[in-house]
Amino acid sequence: MCLHPQRTQIVILGLGGQGILFVTRVLAEAAISEGWDVLSTETHGMAQRGGAVESHVKFGGFESPLVRLGKADAAIALDRSRADAAQAFLRPDGMAFVNTPEGCDAAAIARELNAPRGANLVLLGRAAAAAPRLFPSRDKILAALERLSPPHGVEANRRAFLKGGEGA
Repeated sequence: MCLHPQRTQIVILGLGGQGILFVTRVLAEAAISEGWDVLSTETHGMAQRGGAVESHVKFGGFESPLVRLGKADAAIALDRSRADAAQAFLRPDGMAFVNTPEGCDAAAIARELNAPRGANLVLLGRAAAAAPRLFPSRDKILAALERLSPPHGVEANRRAFLKGGEGA
């Protein structure tokens, strides 16, 4: 494995059932296919639908998978209720991507695509396009999506990710 060109820390927050763990797995697999060292973990929360869920992903030479408050390069909040927690994780120059009508209304975009469960991938697409130096390449993310999505969901997931990237 090799190091990411820079050490990167990303936190993904939301509620159970929003696909936080799926986004984490996609990012980790895409980064591994880039040849980067990767650490990831799920913390604080319940896997039950509606409970707070948080996951951490690090690229580069880290020893612990947990991102400390004030240290994340990027935070992706799939629910407005998790925006404050996302901000708390960010470093002063970090970037937040929040599913809100004022920012990226990922839920509305996913509904327009007839893929209402795809808001997580819309927001991932937005983040990866807006901050490409922090994320694996679009091609590696798409390849990971194709590997990890159920056969009936591959095309919808692909469309959601690509549509999110258009608005960056």
